[in-house]
Amino acid sequence: MAKYAAPKVMPLADATIDAPQRFDVVRMARLLGVSTSGFFAWRKRRGTTELTARRQRRADLTVKIVEVHADSDGTYGSPRITSELRERGEVVSEKTAAKIMAEIGIDRYCSAGSTNEERRGRTGLPRRSRPISV
Repeated sequence: MAKYAAPKVMPLADATIDAPQRFDVVRMARLLGVSTSGFFAWRKRRGTTELTARRQRRADLTVKIVEVHADSDGTYGSPRITSELRERGEVVSEKTAAKIMAEIGIDRYCSAGSTNEERRGRTGLPRRSRPISV
């Protein structure tokens, strides 16, 4: 017969009732389909308030992108914002700028206020692919 170890019992961190509830971490992890080491790693990460280097850089880029977009009166898309950031000494790709702009709700390629009809014309086709009338 296998030796049985005592269950790892943890108090609920955000208990709102007077008596703290306790859960068997091994059993809960099995029910949720996660590993116990993954749970403890998540709990450790959740408790940190400092940003990682990657998140800090992304937050800095977000501020700079919003600043450049505002300086352009909302007309610059990701290609022009990327070139402006590079002129300021930032190392950033157009895809990264486009992803950040999409996350914060800035349109990537169009000027502010332009509609689909203005960009494509009334035919619905891009201007370059329209047949030339004779």
